[in-house]
Amino acid sequence: MKPYPTAAALLALLATAGGARAETVMLTTLDWCPYTCATLPDQGLSTLIVSRAFAVSGIDVKVEFLPWQRAVQTAENDPKVAGYFPEYAGSFDKFTLSAPLGESPLGLVVPAGKTIADVSVPALARLKLGVVSGYVNTEAVDKAIGDKTLPVEAVKDDLTNLRKVVAGRIDAAIIDEYVMRYELLANRELTGDRGKVSFNPTVLENKTLHIAFAKSPLGEKMKAAFDVGIRKIDVKAIQAEYLARLGGM
Repeated sequence: MKPYPTAAALLALLATAGGARAETVMLTTLDWCPYTCATLPDQGLSTLIVSRAFAVSGIDVKVEFLPWQRAVQTAENDPKVAGYFPEYAGSFDKFTLSAPLGESPLGLVVPAGKTIADVSVPALARLKLGVVSGYVNTEAVDKAIGDKTLPVEAVKDDLTNLRKVVAGRIDAAIIDEYVMRYELLANRELTGDRGKVSFNPTVLENKTLHIAFAKSPLGEKMKAAFDVGIRKIDVKAIQAEYLARLGGM
């Protein structure tokens, strides 16, 4: 008769049967609802897409929410962090961008019933225009702001700009379409004002969103895994289902 296995042997057998523990990738982000949002289901739309893409390779995702500059600096300096997201397309010295994980339609929030067909810098300069301090706009807009040929009113967040457009204190503000929809849906103080503003039909730019991976062995490994996974999931279908869950945004 064979002897009964010891407790240690049983634990070893259970560990073997359970398989290896899933690998985890650590990323940093900011609260930018509905894309990345600590209080929303799945921590936001972009976080859900990132998690689904990594799941293809059997990798779990752990996200830390930080102020934007800290999110970038942590991804740069902490060897356990593979990168940060979401980042717009561009060239970066210390990071390599992933394949796109979605798009950000960047445009103008305007008073309801008003449309701005000409969104060139000279046309925008004739408006009382709001922007969020520190946010990236279009290359032409940011250059004109830097050159002081495009006067703007800079505020701390998109919600402040929405309030100003509702109150008629500015003509328009640069904002992402889904951020605008989310703010109007989520903030009770704006419930009665939803019909007072709209997203201008002429978009400034459809910006692709990416993960910025550190230029390190870990970052390169996780970028390769993500780029494989993102091509195997239906990003548009995930987005449509998620936004419908939030209330038909």
